[in-house]
Amino acid sequence: MRGDLLTVIPRVRGMPGIIASPLLLVVHGRAGGAIPAELQALARELEAGRGAAVGLEALTAGEPPAVPCGSAAAPLVLVPLFLLPGSHVRRDVPRIAERCRRRGPVRRLPFLGAWPAWQRALAAELAALPAPVQPAGAPAQPAPWLLHHPLEGPLGVAFLAHLEAATGARCHATPYSAPNSEDAPLSLPRPALPLALAANRLTDALPPSLGLPLLQRPRFRAVVLEALMALP
Repeated sequence: MRGDLLTVIPRVRGMPGIIASPLLLVVHGRAGGAIPAELQALARELEAGRGAAVGLEALTAGEPPAVPCGSAAAPLVLVPLFLLPGSHVRRDVPRIAERCRRRGPVRRLPFLGAWPAWQRALAAELAALPAPVQPAGAPAQPAPWLLHHPLEGPLGVAFLAHLEAATGARCHATPYSAPNSEDAPLSLPRPALPLALAANRLTDALPPSLGLPLLQRPRFRAVVLEALMALP
């Protein structure tokens, strides 16, 4: 896995004289800037394991938080924890990077959904989904769904086509703002996986066995921890 994300980021953690860079994890957040518990736990574990500050910035917050400062020896590493190349990745993250650069050096990682190791984890998780029992002579089980926020434009279309090829799933647009607790549960005629890193309104509307956010699943948490622990 490290050979994918870290090909352009030397793995020098643990070498004498190397200072671990502070991290800024940029996340969507919930209403009012609330940050789900699984993201807070990830930040605490990274901070303890790396021995360097780890900040969390939620796009839903009214004001940006104080963020760790980088230096020439250990620049701030901006980590966009988004799974799709939507407007947050294309517009919000560059603005945050520019703001942080006014305080010191910054390195920006690719958004999480573009990491090859993350995409392999999606394929493995989808392959492990339990398939419903099919009666004899029934048609073959259709490909599972990846439930994702709607994407617009050619970049979004191309990325979703790539995800389908990489995972064997079919991408199914599911607006995250649509489900409410008083609504009927979403109808899912085939195995499905919510493309949601942390708890949101989509995962709230799904059955617990199906709607578990990805960062609460060991396979995905391990991918993120391994990559970010290994950063210089």
